Amino acid sequence: MQQILFLILTVLSHIGASLFFAKPRFNKIITVAIWLVYGVVFLVLPPEIPPLNYFVSFVLHLVLFFITTTDRTVEKGFLFFSYAATYTCFSTLFNMLDNTVDSMVSKLVIAVILMAIMQYILYRLLLPSFKKVAMYIREGWGKFYAVVLSFWALIVGQSLFTMMQPMSSEESIIFLLTMLAFCVTYISIFNGMKNIVELSREKQKSLHTELLQAQVDAQAMEAERVRQNRHDMRFHYQALMALAKAGETDKIIDYLKTRSEILEATTTGRFCENETINNILKVFYQKATAQNITMEIRAAAKPDISVPSPTLVTIVANILENALHGAIEAHAEKPRITVSIKHKAGRLVISCENTCTPSLNFEEMPEYLQGIGIHSVMSSAEKHNGSCRFSAADGVFSCIVIMDE
Repeated sequence: MQQILFLILTVLSHIGASLFFAKPRFNKIITVAIWLVYGVVFLVLPPEIPPLNYFVSFVLHLVLFFITTTDRTVEKGFLFFSYAATYTCFSTLFNMLDNTVDSMVSKLVIAVILMAIMQYILYRLLLPSFKKVAMYIREGWGKFYAVVLSFWALIVGQSLFTMMQPMSSEESIIFLLTMLAFCVTYISIFNGMKNIVELSREKQKSLHTELLQAQVDAQAMEAERVRQNRHDMRFHYQALMALAKAGETDKIIDYLKTRSEILEATTTGRFCENETINNILKVFYQKATAQNITMEIRAAAKPDISVPSPTLVTIVANILENALHGAIEAHAEKPRITVSIKHKAGRLVISCENTCTPSLNFEEMPEYLQGIGIHSVMSSAEKHNGSCRFSAADGVFSCIVIMDE
């Protein structure tokens, strides 16, 4: 009876991990059915040797977890081994208490309480913290894996020893200290990850601040230009009036043409009707020009896009910042950035190409190149049912983002 209940709790725990630890590949009914088969297998054909029981269960759980979930492999792997280490901790703790309690009811109550505590730790503490920071971790997973695998191996060794024979008091203390070290280490890991999150947020804040200042400067320049034009307007009227009285029509035309050219040369320029995107393009056009980089812009963004301004800043500014850095680092004879923003079939299409290092060549961006900026673009686009594509070939880096308007 005790084994059946613990098996039921185990299967329920594994089902929860497959449904909530990563994006489920199948619907809930299929996922639950797959794990029920897992439970039946171990109910009907349980291995007699405890170590074999554990490792068969572990391998089957690993395979089924990867089959029933999506997301990136590195994230799923880290979550799986974190779950396996945590589950093994509580399973071993139950075995320790099982040897000291005679009442079947008490054992069942202890099993339920321990499983409930484990679920709380996994789903209320570990998983939310992980999801907040995992999107910003694009490289360096090796050190995190080394930590969790080391603890998993240590905990499994102690757990298998407990299955074979009861722990002594000293061994129990060592195991409890191992659990404590495991918890403290995880807290340290997530604190380190949070520093990466803060770095990304600070970067986005600096982008927003820079663009806001650019908008203020542009409005101040526009106000000054309007004031100057108003001041000069009476002189232009007097000159035109004198030419009109003299009947010199050709000179009037030449004068107006000259004034039009001067006005065109001194204007701040406007790339599109959307204020947010227009300001971003202005800022990076000025930056590119200062670096002697040719920047071609074809923008037709509507002023009433449903995408919030902060999201537009995150996507467009990060794309252009990466393009600017790429063009600078390429050291090409004629560095160039080409930007196109348009609407197509009810979706906003943002594409950008820039000169890059000729050795850079890929059709799908490798993870080691996905920095904070790139991932900010990807995660922001996903929130608006969007997708991103990055590629590089023949010294040209290309980025295309398509999302709902």
